[in-house]
Amino acid sequence: MAVFPDGTTRTSASNLNFTAGTTIPNLVVVPVVNGKVSFYNKSGYVDLLADVAGYYVS
Repeated sequence: MAVFPDGTTRTSASNLNFTAGTTIPNLVVVPVVNGKVSFYNKSGYVDLLADVAGYYVS
């Protein structure tokens, strides 16, 4: 699974690796672009729950 800023090209880096039937918590810091982030899963189906836990301001 990869998480990356909306409207940008996805890199080959993975944010989370898992096997079928597992529940895995994870924390990813990713820039939000236009209020959005993108999620990518290479194969199969996933149930995904995402929370915003905080943010940075300039």
